Amino acid sequence: MNGAVPRTTGSGDVGSGDNSDLAGIPEGMRHDLEFDGIDWSKAAPGWVSMFTGLFLPLLALALLVVSIDLALGWSFERWAGPSGMSPLLLAAVMLPPALISAFGCCKLFLYLKDATRTAARSGKRERVV
Repeated sequence: MNGAVPRTTGSGDVGSGDNSDLAGIPEGMRHDLEFDGIDWSKAAPGWVSMFTGLFLPLLALALLVVSIDLALGWSFERWAGPSGMSPLLLAAVMLPPALISAFGCCKLFLYLKDATRTAARSGKRERVV
C-alpha cells in the first residue's frame, strides 16, 4: 500500500529535512504518517452500530417470513375448512412458500428502489441539459 500513490520529484517538493516535526521518524514511517492522515479509531463505526446494522435486518427478515407463514396458514385453514391438521404441522408445511414469498418481496423492493434511482438520475439529466 505504500506505493499506492507514486511520488513525483520536482522543484516544488519539500525535502525530508524540511519537516521539523517529522525529523525523528524513519523514512518508511514518515511516508505512512504523511499519506495516512485519517484517524481510523474515530472514523470506524462503533460496535453498537455494526451489531444493529447486522441484527435488525435479519430480525426484520425473520419477522417477514413468520408473518407470511402465519398469513398463509390462516388463509389455508380458512379455505380448506377446519381440519385435524396440527397448527405446528401447518406452519411447517407453509414455511417454504413463506420463504419464497419473502424472497420475492425483497426482490420487488430492490427492483423498485433501483427503478426510482434510475428515474431520479434521468430526471436530473433532463433538468441539467
